[in-house]
Amino acid sequence: MKVPDSGMPEEAYWNSLFNIPAIVDWLDLKHIAGPVVEIGCGYGAFTVPVAKETPFMVHAFDIEPSMIERAEEHIRREGIENARFHLKDVVDHGTALEPESAGLVLLFNILHFDERRVLLEEAARILNRGGRIAIIHWRKDIETPRGPEIKSRPDKGMILNSIEGLDLRFDSDCRIIEPYHWGMKLVKGKKS
Repeated sequence: MKVPDSGMPEEAYWNSLFNIPAIVDWLDLKHIAGPVVEIGCGYGAFTVPVAKETPFMVHAFDIEPSMIERAEEHIRREGIENARFHLKDVVDHGTALEPESAGLVLLFNILHFDERRVLLEEAARILNRGGRIAIIHWRKDIETPRGPEIKSRPDKGMILNSIEGLDLRFDSDCRIIEPYHWGMKLVKGKKS
């Protein structure tokens, strides 16, 4: 299922809407314990820098063949060998990755639809204990040059309601990520 309002603009313009180094730094990749899974990789704007910063495999998923092709081109050009791309409808079919096999799941600009829990359930299923989900999305408090309708953009409360009953918890990291995004992290397992 294609998420509503998920069409991609021209690549350079798209990349200009993010502070990619700040977001990659926020991920704190030195403290993950296992592979990274990126659901909705698009052009690979995050796939490339994440793969450069982690020794683990990065599994990048997208529903659009053209996005997979473009992201693969970037990985090849950079000589990166720890990234694998999967053309897959994760909402309808999941990732097919093993349970508890990932240390970090990236859900970037993809939770602006009513069935967001489907992606959060899949992320929880594939995360190892102590693994994290990093979510970024378009801000609701300002006008942004792109993004879905403001009313469909998730906020912290919507995400927390969507994880009720899952083995996920908010890890107290929720922040504005300039210029147009906000982010939060979830952790699998109860706090010790």
